[in-house]
Amino acid sequence: MKQLIRKGFVIILGLVLMLPLTMSLDAKAAANANPTWYVDSTVINHGQAYPYDYYAAKDPTIVYYGGKYHVFYTGANKSGGWQMLYTSATTIAGLKTANRTYLSKIGEAYFCAPEVFYYEPQGLWYLVYQDGTHGAAYATTKNIADPTSWSGPKSFGISGNMGWDYYIICDDSYAYMYNTPSDGSGNLYVRKTALKNFPYGWGSASVAVKNTFEGANVYKSLADGKYYLTVEDLKDGRYYELWTSSSAGGPWTQVAEKWAYRGNLKYNADKWTTNVSHGEIIRSGYNQKLEINNINRVDFLIQGTTSLSGQYQQLIWDLGVIKNYK
Repeated sequence: MKQLIRKGFVIILGLVLMLPLTMSLDAKAAANANPTWYVDSTVINHGQAYPYDYYAAKDPTIVYYGGKYHVFYTGANKSGGWQMLYTSATTIAGLKTANRTYLSKIGEAYFCAPEVFYYEPQGLWYLVYQDGTHGAAYATTKNIADPTSWSGPKSFGISGNMGWDYYIICDDSYAYMYNTPSDGSGNLYVRKTALKNFPYGWGSASVAVKNTFEGANVYKSLADGKYYLTVEDLKDGRYYELWTSSSAGGPWTQVAEKWAYRGNLKYNADKWTTNVSHGEIIRSGYNQKLEINNINRVDFLIQGTTSLSGQYQQLIWDLGVIKNYK
């Protein structure tokens, strides 16, 4: 009997010792090209900040800082324009009833598609967005929780291959800016500048990936040390492609043409979307390196809708979280 007990103990001990190795192997596993996405209920709906979001709440950027989720997003207003709004809450569910604030301090006639991050070298929060004045614009603050504290708009001083959906990620040497041009090429462009010159000094744009659409984001996954590019396409409704690289600036290799799309959505709540459109993964940090824990275990705040019919500016969009894990 004692011998059996000793054998049992050895087996259990062996399994316990193997757990860290197994977990490490799982963490470093290749990105799942066709995950199941579990769709939670909406957390930010259109019409909650009338008249700024009369038709849509869309284009979210989100960070967790100071015990709160801070969300900046675009509202499509009744008169045919787009402006940015802000909300925050201690939980994702709490965003449903949190106050919405129009970013009046920036206050342009047209400004949308934000990205927010804390730029550590300067001790400033950056809100990157597109506008009708500079094209690629930004505002800064020292207090992300105060929507009246942003100073802007300011210009990045770039020209050529302009368009929309500007998105920045930094490594230890450079800042990289991605954007979709307005030339109808289907290309995604990238340009870079040395960190010492940020937010200026951008070089010329080059093609990052071809034959895609818009809404590109780039993240560094801590689990495997790789960079991942998510970019929206519309060959079958709205959906997200996934690309990977060893560098924040590419070159990029496609992991999946349809990484997050209607065919792999499963609903935990009502079926509020059949499209996976302009969104952002909730990061593990909040600084300029845009780090996530694991590309195979993400919470993805997206804009969604069940209908793409009608005038573009009047499409109904709401915001909610989808997850590629149970």
